[in-house]
Amino acid sequence: MTSDPEPTNDASRQARQPRQSVFLNATLERFGGGAATKHRVRDLSVGGMRIDQAVGLQAGATVVVTVGNLQAVGATVAWVRDGWAGLKFAVPIDPDQARSKAAVAPKVADPIPKPASGIVPTAGWIRDLNSPYRGKP
Repeated sequence: MTSDPEPTNDASRQARQPRQSVFLNATLERFGGGAATKHRVRDLSVGGMRIDQAVGLQAGATVVVTVGNLQAVGATVAWVRDGWAGLKFAVPIDPDQARSKAAVAPKVADPIPKPASGIVPTAGWIRDLNSPYRGKP
């Protein structure tokens, strides 16, 4: 007996792509409204993925999923069992791209905060805060 909650019929095993064991976050949006839900991705392949925290998902439902660095992709819920779900992507994805880290340029902080346009401090010492003559007689 295995701990794999996926269906075990031979036809589905032959058609599956090689899976990578991963620990990624995914966001699922259901058609017809409702709030997006967060899930953990446990297995990922070119054609689908296995997620946990699948409460409320139903087999056959169509969803839009965003995982890692991938753009949102359509998927169909193939099966749901014991809090797990298998999703089949509408189009093949690149698992390595999903696992890669986002290339984000570091944000350089402004050393001198600037007041928002049109707002001038008027209370007590605050109005003189940026004055070069503050504190001089």
